[in-house]
Amino acid sequence: MWAKLALNRLIVSLAVLLTLVAAAGAAFIWSGLYNVAASRDHFSVTTWILEKVLEQSVATQSAFIETPPLDDPDLVRLGAAHYEGGCVPCHSRPGEPINVIVSQMLPSPPHLADVAAGQPPEELYWIVKHGLKYTGMPAWPAPIRDDEVWALTAFLMELAGGEMDNYRQLAGLDRVPSGALAGTEPTHQTEAVTLTQCIRCHDDAAVSTISTLVPQLGGQSIEYLERALKEYAARVRPSGIMQPVATHLDDREIAKFADYYASLDVQPGQHVIDPARIARGRALATEGDPKNAIPRCLACHSRSRAAEFPALAGQHADYLAGQLRVWQSGGRNRTAYGQIMASIARRLTDEQMLDVAAYFASLPPEAYRNDAASASPGSE
Repeated sequence: MWAKLALNRLIVSLAVLLTLVAAAGAAFIWSGLYNVAASRDHFSVTTWILEKVLEQSVATQSAFIETPPLDDPDLVRLGAAHYEGGCVPCHSRPGEPINVIVSQMLPSPPHLADVAAGQPPEELYWIVKHGLKYTGMPAWPAPIRDDEVWALTAFLMELAGGEMDNYRQLAGLDRVPSGALAGTEPTHQTEAVTLTQCIRCHDDAAVSTISTLVPQLGGQSIEYLERALKEYAARVRPSGIMQPVATHLDDREIAKFADYYASLDVQPGQHVIDPARIARGRALATEGDPKNAIPRCLACHSRSRAAEFPALAGQHADYLAGQLRVWQSGGRNRTAYGQIMASIARRLTDEQMLDVAAYFASLPPEAYRNDAASASPGSE
């Protein structure tokens, strides 16, 4: 009996204690006494707890991520080019101090060379893709585009290696003419100068793209280029790299970009030396694969194609194969045109993607690009 009475008293005492703690906590919250100003740091214990929660959460959430090869120079260059436009405003260029404005954030954006040096690639990938709550670090604008996230991760791993004397070359800054706001005349009219320096990544009248993972735009039709930019702007063509650019452009600027690139000659694309692969790709492009319900590519991508379809001849094999993988994974199926290609890509094998990409990359840029030609859809 006495034991039961003692237990009841203990339960009541604990209940009262918990109530008082909850009341004190509520009073503290509602009082506003805790200073949330970024000009004043957290208590040391608060900072320690937040950092440990962040570290352990990232480690746990990324534990089962498999890291692909990240030593491809084209992957690194693509990541570096996006870093310049999307990350530099907060994290600065390698070797430069953090921007004085963002340095007053709490926490302040770190130098990513220091961060990358202490974390494995799968953790960097997870942070880039998902962001971090209450730190100012945003999630990737197009989370379905793992290929883009890995590109930035590849650059960060390169950054972790130490001094980066070749950053300007990697990020395409040496491609921007001295004194120019951007790489092309239409870009001079935009407000988002850093984001819309197209020449840092894409081709122009003198040079090809900074990476074989970046498409060559020269010689594409005005209709296709306008459609692509408007789809990026409307966020129905997912891309964490291109959506931030396109959303800054109005219809007038989009028209200028499309007109400029449509007027360019096509630069030589990625050189492919694999006769067997090219031959298999040629067969798929000209005949298709009827047994697997795969139509021939030239049904839509020949000289007599509709202006809304892109020209593929001379395009980089890496870019073409990469986009087929994006379609296959569901990353480009939110438009009518995207659904056409997504249904085809889902039936392609990895080898077929590489084969047809190699075939189109092996063609001279002028092949299939003369819309006014009288050639039939399957002709060369």
